[in-house]
Amino acid sequence: MGVVASAACGTHTADFPSLPSSVPAARHLVRDDLVHRGLPPRLVEDCLLVVSELVANAIRHARPRSSVAHLNGAGAIRLRWTSSPARVWIAVTDGGGRDRPHVAETSLSDIRGRGLAIVDSIAAEWGVSNAGPEVTVYAVLRR
Repeated sequence: MGVVASAACGTHTADFPSLPSSVPAARHLVRDDLVHRGLPPRLVEDCLLVVSELVANAIRHARPRSSVAHLNGAGAIRLRWTSSPARVWIAVTDGGGRDRPHVAETSLSDIRGRGLAIVDSIAAEWGVSNAGPEVTVYAVLRR
């Protein structure tokens, strides 16, 4: 799959191809780490939901990162996370999209557009930052 993972100072980083198949791969990588650290199952599940939404949004709505070599012929997105007994910080960086990530107004019949609303409802905080053309969406989940 072309994932490059590293851990420095407790922060894990992995680059994934900007492809839908990266969503389950990202979930698996984070799950293994959080379970290994002994975090409560409910917190792990909430973190995996956030990872799924942030990675899927980056793939669906943004360009890949231009500063990363292409993986499997696709551009890349970057997933970072760090955990402590009290909290987990998750961030996904992409090459930016047409719009700044935001919670969308949806109707009951909409089948898409709820990703950041879900993140907003389960994260203690979340936000968006820019560094040049790259955009990072992060979320903090607490025990």
